[in-house]
Amino acid sequence: MKTKFEIWLEKVNEERKSYWDNNFNYKPYEPLTVKKGNKLMKIIDGSSVWAFVSMFEGEHKGVPIKKGDLMKPATWSQAAKHPRGNIFDGTDKWEFYGPNYL
Repeated sequence: MKTKFEIWLEKVNEERKSYWDNNFNYKPYEPLTVKKGNKLMKIIDGSSVWAFVSMFEGEHKGVPIKKGDLMKPATWSQAAKHPRGNIFDGTDKWEFYGPNYL
């Protein structure tokens, strides 16, 4: 049985592949991959970080955070301060290149 995260990631990869196929044709689409950390899952697009997803409830850089919050990357190993919605409640905001700016 697939987790909610796996279902969400499949949906994201399907939408990104559709965008890729309609706008780029010089090489095949490569799906996002995931690297699990202690508190955050890093979603990787090729050689860059596409996003982070929280796996805990608490605080991140002084801001309340819930499990499933989608965050823009600040660096290769750190998420930005504010979440861009939650993947579990359908409030996530993202585009082909990553989570939306605030």
